[in-house]
Amino acid sequence: MNKSEYLTKLTNELGHMPYGDVKDIIQSMEEHFDEGVSAGRSEEEIAASLGDPKELAQEFKDGAKFKQVIKKRKLTDNFKGPDGRGRLFVIIFNAFVGIECWLILLAAIIAAFCFLAGDCAVTGLIVAGLIMGKLTEFLVPFIFLVLTLVCVAIFLLIILILGIKYYARGLKAYIRWNKHIWNYGLGED
Repeated sequence: MNKSEYLTKLTNELGHMPYGDVKDIIQSMEEHFDEGVSAGRSEEEIAASLGDPKELAQEFKDGAKFKQVIKKRKLTDNFKGPDGRGRLFVIIFNAFVGIECWLILLAAIIAAFCFLAGDCAVTGLIVAGLIMGKLTEFLVPFIFLVLTLVCVAIFLLIILILGIKYYARGLKAYIRWNKHIWNYGLGED
C-alpha cells in the first residue's frame, strides 16, 4: 500500500473525528512519510511499519498523540527501548508493591464492614434483652453501651462509604497509570 492509499484509508477511518484533528493527523502522517522517503525507505515499507490504518485510527480516537503512536509503532521488539522498560517496571512494581497495597486496603474495608455488622448485631441483642427485661440489673451501663455502639456504627458507616468511594477512584487511577506505563513506557510523551 502506498502513501496515498494509506492516507485515504486512514482519513476514512477517522471520519467521525473533528475536521481540524483529522487534518492535523493527516498532515503529520504526510510529514512522517516524507521523512521516511528522504531516509531511503519506500512508501510501502513506511505504510507496513505503521500497521493497519484501522488500528492506527482507533489509537488516535482513543486520544493518543501523534508522537506516542509513532513511537509505539517504531518499536518492533517489545523488550527494547522505553516500552520494554515500562512493561518490566509495571510487572515488577505490581508483583512486589502495587497488588499487595490494594489488597491490604480491600481487607481493611472488609474488616470494617464485618466490625460494623458485629456492632449492629450486639446492639440488637442488647436492645432485645432490655425490651424483654432480662438485663435490668445493668440497665444504665447497657443503655450507654448501646448509644456508644450506635455512634461507632454511624462513624464506621461514614468511613466505609468514603473508603469504598476513594478506593474505587484510586484503583481506577492506578489502573490507568499502569496502562499508560505499559503502552508508552517510562520515557517522555
